[in-house]
Amino acid sequence: MENVDFKVAFWGVRGSRPVSGPHTVLFGGNTPCVQIQIGERLLIMDAGTGICNLGNQLMKKKGKIKGEIFITHTHWDHIQGFPFFTPAFIKNNHFVLYGQSKMNLTFANLMRGQMLYPHFPVSLEQMGATIEFYEVYSGEEIDLDDGIVVKTAHNNHPGGSISYRLEHGGRACCYITDTEHYSCLDNNLRDIINGADLVIYDTNFTDEEYVGQESYTSKIGWGHSTWQEGVKLMQAAGARKLVLFHHATHRTDNDLAEIERKAQKQYPNCVAAREGMVISLPVY
Repeated sequence: MENVDFKVAFWGVRGSRPVSGPHTVLFGGNTPCVQIQIGERLLIMDAGTGICNLGNQLMKKKGKIKGEIFITHTHWDHIQGFPFFTPAFIKNNHFVLYGQSKMNLTFANLMRGQMLYPHFPVSLEQMGATIEFYEVYSGEEIDLDDGIVVKTAHNNHPGGSISYRLEHGGRACCYITDTEHYSCLDNNLRDIINGADLVIYDTNFTDEEYVGQESYTSKIGWGHSTWQEGVKLMQAAGARKLVLFHHATHRTDNDLAEIERKAQKQYPNCVAAREGMVISLPVY
């Protein structure tokens, strides 16, 4: 599977909870979900509410749907769309979900939990598709065949989270969300994004919000990073394109456009994630 398209499509770019209204039209309000299409291979990063629209799009295609879904962690905003992912209810479809166990609960049981009564009327077992679960360990390297390799790293986030690096044909895309930077550069993250073509990074806060300057409450210990730290990480790792991601719920389109402008002054090859945005990685 050489020289195939490597496309990254954004279906959900917000963090914490979905938002809506005229002030979110440009950037969108769904929670995290990114589609990575490598040739015919469907890879999905997180299952926030953005996965619902992705599912609707996939249903327009004829034939069986097969894919891998990589969950960074099971906080609600990263899994809350899965119970509404229509392709998972269709017989003969097949999905493998990757994620971590927590607090003596397997990853499979964590995913089942949000669909148990009294929280939800339909159990995971009632979904018609074949659904498999794969326990991921930080630092693990996963070979998906077809020349696709997935590398992982630990994120600094309450309860833990995982970063993913997807490689194929000399190209690499990194998905790093829900991670809090340290006072010095995080070597785990610097290593995993080293030389990557595309890095999707948690920029929930600004530096001012993070430390509690002006009227802000300190966000230290909340498990998220800033666009300024993302720029530092990119520069240290020699990565190429930075995508600002996991936008805070209170940000308007104007707010995000202004953050994008500021970030581009420091790192020109940078863009704030928008729902519907598609980035194609180059062929080397």
